[in-house]
Amino acid sequence: MGLALRYRLIDLARGTRSVALLATLRRQQFASESQLAASGRDAIERYFAALRKAVPRFRDVASFHDLPIIDKRFVNEHRDELMNPDYRGKTIRKKTGGSTGEPLVYYTGTQTQSYLWAGLMLAWEAAGYRLGDKVASLAGSALYGTGPKQTLYYQLLNVTLMSAFDMSAERMEQYAAQLSSGGYRLLYGYASAIHRLARHLLNQKRTLKTKLRGIVCTAEMLTPPMRTDIQAAFGVPCHSQYGCHEAGVSAFECELRNGFHLLSPRAHVEVLADGRLISTDLSNDAMFLPRYNTGDLVRMSGRLCPCGRGLPLIDEIIGRQNDIVVDPHGGAVHSEFFTHLFREDLRIHAFQVSFDRHALVVNLHLPAKPADELAAIAKPYRDRIAKSLQFETLRIVFNQPFIAQANSKHRFVVRLDQVASEHALDSEAATP
Repeated sequence: MGLALRYRLIDLARGTRSVALLATLRRQQFASESQLAASGRDAIERYFAALRKAVPRFRDVASFHDLPIIDKRFVNEHRDELMNPDYRGKTIRKKTGGSTGEPLVYYTGTQTQSYLWAGLMLAWEAAGYRLGDKVASLAGSALYGTGPKQTLYYQLLNVTLMSAFDMSAERMEQYAAQLSSGGYRLLYGYASAIHRLARHLLNQKRTLKTKLRGIVCTAEMLTPPMRTDIQAAFGVPCHSQYGCHEAGVSAFECELRNGFHLLSPRAHVEVLADGRLISTDLSNDAMFLPRYNTGDLVRMSGRLCPCGRGLPLIDEIIGRQNDIVVDPHGGAVHSEFFTHLFREDLRIHAFQVSFDRHALVVNLHLPAKPADELAAIAKPYRDRIAKSLQFETLRIVFNQPFIAQANSKHRFVVRLDQVASEHALDSEAATP
């Protein structure tokens, strides 16, 4: 089947126009900063006018920035009144996971779906992808739906799904063999899953020979040591991509990998003084979600990238608002405290911090070493953490299994009141 026909069939089946929109985004990304800002102002004026007309709650609000900031709970409680009664197209039900404390059910239209796929393929293109290339995707259900329709879409997109739910040594060998012989040009998926596969190879002193042009990691923070490992194992550049679909946020690293280019034609983004990312999906004409709190903390750049793209640049995705460790006495640090603490230590490949009302455990993954060397590594980290947090028990353990989520994403900080009680740190079974 010809490439053009393949993608026309996908858009026809979904009622989307992702290929045409991709061509538009290719041009728009190199528009000037002033041009993009002007078109963004026009778009938010149109959005606000439609919102006031359709949603009585906001009819008397004077300006867009007088609107309240909303969150998942508000959307779940006011879902019906946020629907656009003037929308006549296909409506798609979406549901986020509950990993951040509260699931969200919301609705989008086909324009939003077009932006989702067009934005994703634009991010892939920065990593060397060309429309129609074979893509291997190592992820879970949070990225892809299931069912016969979705399976057909992925086949037409030339995407092979590799489950991040099974990362056993045997399965990773199968993935490695597929990547070596399958002719894939791009590897895309969860940062932690791709990194686990990279460490599997590096621990055996292997590098993989493939036809990959690049790798794009998503859904989780990609730390510098993780990127180093992935590039060493696969021999191609590793990029990071960030998205919050309910808020219309899509951002990607370009060829220079010097910040995240934000797709401003899709979303109006605000960053508050404390770093909170507030976004409005301008493409969602089925349901209004104005000034939505993404739950993420970012640091905007204020500079332009030398690549020539005029899109706003995010310097750093710091993490989620709820990635805060709070001790029994009210002391608190953000997860970024731990990221900065460990990121210069190239011996540490990955980490996870878990805590409850009594104990905090830092699980560091690094090559096997004698016990006395591990104790020497742990001491300065334990001392530094103890200066900021006061728990009854503070432990540093090594190479223990990470606490996993149902969707197989890796959380750097795990609040144990949000996961199964079997993981409680004061239980004997969980003590390393």
